[in-house]
Amino acid sequence: MSTATASPDAAISRDDVRTTFNRIAETCDLPPMPAAAARALRLARDPDTTTDELAKVVLIDPALAARVLTMSRSVLYLRRTPPKSLREAIVTVGFQGLRRILMAASARSAFSVDDKVAQALWAHSLATALAADELAKETPGDAPAGDAFIAGLLHDIGKLIFHVADPKAYAQLGVCDSAKEREFFGATHDLAGACVAEIWGLDDAVVQAILGHHGGEAPTPLAVLVGRADLIATEIGYGSVPQGAVPGLAVGESPELAERVRTLFESEKSLFD
Repeated sequence: MSTATASPDAAISRDDVRTTFNRIAETCDLPPMPAAAARALRLARDPDTTTDELAKVVLIDPALAARVLTMSRSVLYLRRTPPKSLREAIVTVGFQGLRRILMAASARSAFSVDDKVAQALWAHSLATALAADELAKETPGDAPAGDAFIAGLLHDIGKLIFHVADPKAYAQLGVCDSAKEREFFGATHDLAGACVAEIWGLDDAVVQAILGHHGGEAPTPLAVLVGRADLIATEIGYGSVPQGAVPGLAVGESPELAERVRTLFESEKSLFD
């Protein structure tokens, strides 16, 4: 479990997130999800949806379709013959895998490639997502299928929102600096991130995991898992801020797990660019 300072906002309910949304949006831009991705995510949750229906929706956005095809060739979906069409890609990854890819593609577009801070945050987010996915495989009861990766990917998107809103103020923050976040931005990064998950229509489990990944009162199992993944990402050299290095191995995790996440990140990161 994360040893970072617990955030008082971690126990806030989803209703509280809704009431806070407008206040945060007054000073910080909350990134919208691409329309095609939002529709596809809704369809992917419907057990009656067909592969062809999903492919038609994703094809509305050519850039999104290209990214789905590229990401489907990841080692996470090992297949002797790489998929050549969007339909084959969806069959390869399955609907849960497609949810992950759509979320990764949507989130990736929010992190500017010309911004070093944003790129460091993206690397941290992706490393955390991969670590969360590995942890979920070891403890499958702690997270619904696919939610660990998505929650890990979005756990610090609130930090990106703060950086874009005021780079100078953001540069003064530490890893988990709740008091300064409230002073500068009127909310903590976990609450801002939960607002993004809320307006993107993500599952309650993901919203609560983002709110509780730094601890707090009775964090959910998924929140605890994401907190562990956050520390693993920092341990292998992909922290959210330069001054956020964790001395020694993340508490309670095996060196083999950290090395597995490091290897996976290095082999997969280009697929998400």
